[in-house]
Amino acid sequence: MIFDNLENAELYYPLSKKIKEAFQFIKSTDWKTLKPGKYELNDDIFANLQEYYTKSPEDAEFEVHRQYYDIQYVISGAEIMGFGSLENLKITKEYDDNKDVAFGECPSSNVMVSEGYFTFFAPKDAHKPCLNVSNEAKKVKKVIVKIKI
Repeated sequence: MIFDNLENAELYYPLSKKIKEAFQFIKSTDWKTLKPGKYELNDDIFANLQEYYTKSPEDAEFEVHRQYYDIQYVISGAEIMGFGSLENLKITKEYDDNKDVAFGECPSSNVMVSEGYFTFFAPKDAHKPCLNVSNEAKKVKKVIVKIKI
């Protein structure tokens, strides 16, 4: 898991060409003016733009993916994201190949992700996003950019 400010995205460009393209996609798009939905950059990179209210940790599960990396960039608002290790994940819903997701629970840590910050999750990273800050539901606008592995 990586947690950083989008201003530092260039530090991660050397990881791969696709990761560089994904960060450039985030930085070059005016997400604040777009409506929620799916936005495709190419065959390997697409974005899901979301607006929602955060939820309590009891109403969420950890998720893991096999086919995509996730960059989760908070456009407005703030949320807590839990993160843990796939090796410690106790599966509650088996992997769905069509949706590229499995769900479960695991020991974890939390990070508060506010406007301008992102997290990067690899397949080894279990993550539980969209959680309340200070036990209070707040509106968040976030883009999740999926990068095919």
